[in-house]
Amino acid sequence: MTEKTIRSDQTEALRQRAENIAGGKAVLSSETPEAFSPEEAQRTLHELQVHQIELEVQNEELRRTQGELEASRARYFDLYDLAPVGYFTVSEAGPIQEANLTAANLLGVTRVSLVNQPLTHFILPADQDIYFQHRKQMFEPGESQVCELRMLHQDGTSFWARLDATVVQDTKDAPAYRVVLSNISDRKQAEAERAIFADQNRQLQKAESLGRMAGAIAHHFNNQLGVVIGNLELAMMDLSQKAIPHETIIAAMNASNKAAEMSNLMLTYLGQSFDKREALDLAATCLRSLPMLQAVIPGNALFETDLPSPGPVIMANANQILQILTNLITNAWEAIGEGHGAITLSVKTVLALNIPAVHRFPLNWQPQHHIPYACLEVADNGCGIQDIDMEKLFDPFFSSKFTGRGMGLSVVLGIVRAHGGVVTVESEPGRSSAVRVFFPVAGEVSIRQPQRTAIDGNAMISKVYCGEFAGAGTLLLIEDEEQVRDVAAAMIKRLGFSVLEAKDGIEAAELFHQRHDEIRLVLCDLTMPRMNGWETLTALRKQAPDIPVVLASGYDEEQVMAGEHTERPQVFLEKPYNLQRLGDAIRRALINEK
Repeated sequence: MTEKTIRSDQTEALRQRAENIAGGKAVLSSETPEAFSPEEAQRTLHELQVHQIELEVQNEELRRTQGELEASRARYFDLYDLAPVGYFTVSEAGPIQEANLTAANLLGVTRVSLVNQPLTHFILPADQDIYFQHRKQMFEPGESQVCELRMLHQDGTSFWARLDATVVQDTKDAPAYRVVLSNISDRKQAEAERAIFADQNRQLQKAESLGRMAGAIAHHFNNQLGVVIGNLELAMMDLSQKAIPHETIIAAMNASNKAAEMSNLMLTYLGQSFDKREALDLAATCLRSLPMLQAVIPGNALFETDLPSPGPVIMANANQILQILTNLITNAWEAIGEGHGAITLSVKTVLALNIPAVHRFPLNWQPQHHIPYACLEVADNGCGIQDIDMEKLFDPFFSSKFTGRGMGLSVVLGIVRAHGGVVTVESEPGRSSAVRVFFPVAGEVSIRQPQRTAIDGNAMISKVYCGEFAGAGTLLLIEDEEQVRDVAAAMIKRLGFSVLEAKDGIEAAELFHQRHDEIRLVLCDLTMPRMNGWETLTALRKQAPDIPVVLASGYDEEQVMAGEHTERPQVFLEKPYNLQRLGDAIRRALINEK
């Protein structure tokens, strides 16, 4: 029992006793005045005086408590009305039941005008759906809800607001919700400025990467073109002296092949390499590559492997897996340098959720959670990778060693990108690094052993029999680049065809209309002004539906042939091509005539 309750009970008992005594005295005073002794009267009077004093003290306490309550109430309303954020109480039906002065000031209206207004009246129409979804979630069981949307000021301007809401019970025990309204326009503006700055930074990095790539490509191509030009000049001198320029022509062709290889590497970096894939045991493929890999590792490096049998099965190209291994292991032993170190090659199967999220390339890659992934890891205890270099690691020709290092890691990324996989990098600068390549594991497929391919570093002159198509008729050559057209025409004549030349599709269609009876075959470029290869093919087939066509392009075959086209060529020929590949393409086109 509280002190206040005890006092109240005592006061009530004293009051009742005083009333009884006073009543008794009134009766006795008229009938038996001698009934009360002076001592009793004195005691009763004293008790009444004490009671009066207690009542006065209690009244003073009540007045003081009432003053404190009023002061507390005033402080509460000051805090409520003048808070740095707006407060609303909103009924389940939608109208505002109560609002503070800050909320009214944020919206540019009086507080009175807010009451019974729907909160949606002050929300930008484009963001109404955000609010309705917020309310829907608000009245479902769960924690408080937060949303960000744009609200309207009375003058028509808008500002970004954050709504923090919690469900409560109002005075009638009906559900309502309390909303805290914060103006977050400054934060949104800062975020937008940071996004712009980040985008500008990315553009600068991209420009830097493109500049480095363009410079390196020009460097490589100029080197090879210098070899081609120099050897061809020497060949011309040999011819003038009636000597046979075998060696100089072979050297020129080797340089040309290296330049063409650089173009193919760039396509691979872009993820546009679509070499034939088959089911491969990744661990077994690595195991077969070990003799070649060990040949490139210096003697000061310890090479260890962890290759389970059987390993995870992926759909891939064995030569591209070898490219990945060669590049990663070359980087690893370069990181070790002259000192003694160790390189570890391992293969395992991991779940998608175990693929690290940091330092992941491509940056926008997302795993397929319903399939496992095969992980190929090359780790070393070399110099590691500096944080500043991590984001540029897979840029073409980037190197912390010297400018124009090469296409190694960028080719790795391109191959992995084309396979729907991802590369992750983990490094401790000065101590170690690990590059992990993840491929989607294939379903139930049969594994074919990859064929061994011999790589000949010296290009040989094509051994196509010149004149094997002699008397076969006329070939229509459509090519917009004059020098390419001249070389192609000379090669076609060597094969035994007569040649009609056109520099674009419109000229070819007119020429074909005039002389289609004598044209046996068409060799057409894909990318041309005025009318491209597909449009030209359609125009020619309208005149002669059965005419065989070879479509040539420097782009990858799968990329070129993708999509819906009303007409299709008999054969696709990838540029640059030599005499033998041209002859094979023509032969296949004639065999596949409609």
